[in-house]
Amino acid sequence: MKKIRLAAAACALAILAAGCAGEEKAAGNGAESTAEAAQYGEGDSLKQAGLGAMAILYDDSVWTYDETQGSDSSMAFTAADGSLLGLSCSREAFYQHPLDMIQITSQLNAAYEGFEELEAPTPVTVQGEEWYEWIYQYEENGVKTVALQRFYGKNYYAYTLTYIAEEKTYEANRNEALKVMNSAVMSVPDNDENERKAAEFLVGEWDLGDSGYLVLNDDGTYAWYMDAGKDEKNVHKGTYAGDVANESLGFQEGEGIYLVLFPEVLYADGKEGKTASAKYDYGISLTQQADGTYPMINAATFAMYSMTRQE
Repeated sequence: MKKIRLAAAACALAILAAGCAGEEKAAGNGAESTAEAAQYGEGDSLKQAGLGAMAILYDDSVWTYDETQGSDSSMAFTAADGSLLGLSCSREAFYQHPLDMIQITSQLNAAYEGFEELEAPTPVTVQGEEWYEWIYQYEENGVKTVALQRFYGKNYYAYTLTYIAEEKTYEANRNEALKVMNSAVMSVPDNDENERKAAEFLVGEWDLGDSGYLVLNDDGTYAWYMDAGKDEKNVHKGTYAGDVANESLGFQEGEGIYLVLFPEVLYADGKEGKTASAKYDYGISLTQQADGTYPMINAATFAMYSMTRQE
């Protein structure tokens, strides 16, 4: 068969460009005992590999580390039948959400012949952390190929684990790939201090004029109503986070606030639905305007808002 490459669009995210700066990458002997006991049997020949803040276990009688396909932000392992197991990581300009990562990947993969979703994204808990699993197929050089991917996002960090195989051999090493994925232990650094500082400014109620009425609660939840009447029939709700500095938005601490919304539910005319995206990024200037408002911009659409704090 033609060798599957990690660089295929099925296994790479366009957003994964920054790499895991300052993080370590290693493949070698050793295994964390709790993960080993939970995921592997005594007969497995285990080694440990690390990429950024992720550590995994792999059976080197099944997977061979392929240094030629790796980079500062990725690692690859191949099986005897040519199937591939890939790891990737990066630190991004904005906060990450697995569903947003999947949406971007889907848009990239749409260019592939025969691209089709086989299983919708589903949350899975691995070693106490939430990932999203997604399975799809596509054709490369006329060969039907299946990909099983898992996505993880925490503040600015994005991670993926990917198993790719030809359709006819996909099942052969699927369980072995899942063993590796189920062994993943994450140690991504938090951004708690900056989030706490941002919340000091953000928490409260904000009149956005014609753009609605935003309520940011101190428990990390939000509600964006279509008007100041707080009509529950027209609102989207979810969680939010923030930061006091963001290089991509062009401000340092004291100059602005980064706000990211993670919508969970949308009500339009009382009917429940979902928003078009899993997250929305905004930059808020701390330079108050003459009318007492703070300018806010949507980082993706560049739509402008004027925020007025309600006492």
